[in-house]
Amino acid sequence: MEVSNPYLGYKILFEAMVKFSAGISMAKKLEEISLEISLHLKYLLNFQDFNYFFIVGQEVDCFWVNQMGKTRYHTCHLDQLDPIHKQVFESGIPKYNYCEKSDTSTHVWKFFNENNHFSLLSIRSHIDNPFNEKSIPIIKVVNKMLSARIENLKMIQLIHFQNQELESLTTVLQSKNAEIQALNNQQESIIIEKTTRLKDSNKKLKGLIQFNSHQLREPLTRVISLVAIKEDLLVEEYISDILPLLSESVMDLDRAIIEVIERSEFFDKEEK
Repeated sequence: MEVSNPYLGYKILFEAMVKFSAGISMAKKLEEISLEISLHLKYLLNFQDFNYFFIVGQEVDCFWVNQMGKTRYHTCHLDQLDPIHKQVFESGIPKYNYCEKSDTSTHVWKFFNENNHFSLLSIRSHIDNPFNEKSIPIIKVVNKMLSARIENLKMIQLIHFQNQELESLTTVLQSKNAEIQALNNQQESIIIEKTTRLKDSNKKLKGLIQFNSHQLREPLTRVISLVAIKEDLLVEEYISDILPLLSESVMDLDRAIIEVIERSEFFDKEEK
């Protein structure tokens, strides 16, 4: 729209730029950028179709709007761009193309943004409402606004994705820690059980040793004593008086040995 009063024209342009900037800033998702462009860009530029491509490596975020208010957002690979946009991206030289059949002209620009990101901006306009080349400074400002907001949203998107991954890893880590804790508790229970059994075994073994020592020593001592006095007695006296006692002591010793063996076997069974 032509404005005869320069001051009024700048005021309208400024207000339109503020609304465009505010609208872009309100977009919370990349999908919402196209809608904000559709709502506000028509007050800044004459266009029939507006394309904006935000390029990171080989990945491209594509935003399209037309003068009828239709919008589209999608992603694609750099190789999937149409020829005119590929040429401008490769050469870096702005390109102008006129189509006689549709009476439309297309302007394409390439911009190098911060953080090694590129963008392509193209405007197709009809001869009845042509793009004014005096609006190129506005094109540059629009690119700065769009590239800054898109980069910001992609960073938020990346942070959100990384947070989800971190939450997922945290969940896995907590699960693994729970498994480790369960294993530790199980091992601790096993150690406590084995320690208790070992203490009990030691106690029983100590009792068995004490029993063996007492049960075997007493009859064995009697046998040794009765054998030792053989030389001090007559054979008839030894046979008549001592041999029965010796026989009884031997039997006591035999019974003690049998009892020790039975206790040892019972102890072995308990251990198993």
